[in-house]
Amino acid sequence: MLQSFDWRNAMDSCQEVLRTDPDHLGALETLAQAQWLGGAFSDVITTTTRLLQLNPHEPGYRYTRGMAHLSMGELLRAAEDFRRAMDQSKNPAFQAQVASSLDAVELWLEDQHSRTRRTLRPVSLGALVVPGMGSAARFH
Repeated sequence: MLQSFDWRNAMDSCQEVLRTDPDHLGALETLAQAQWLGGAFSDVITTTTRLLQLNPHEPGYRYTRGMAHLSMGELLRAAEDFRRAMDQSKNPAFQAQVASSLDAVELWLEDQHSRTRRTLRPVSLGALVVPGMGSAARFH
């Protein structure tokens, strides 16, 4: 079903299996893939979090959740998942893929931090009046 991009029917089929077996790893994995294809990233996070509860040592679940966080702009959470996925994996190719994603996130975080620092300027409090305090509360 996923090969034909019929993610809606794949999600329905998975939900049917999960009604009788809520811990069915295959159905949860396929559901996460279908949710990804459907752009339901918050649902991907929920599903992969459930997968990690069932199998906390699977780095692929953590990487998928990190990618969903990334897709939602949650850079710190994505970076955390990527770091843990790299630590859990023994596969060099997978580690390289995750490292590439982590590098991109860290660059975005650095850029975000430097843009924030550039936009912060000292503010003069000389004209600030505290409401209800009269002129005696002016800051100089």
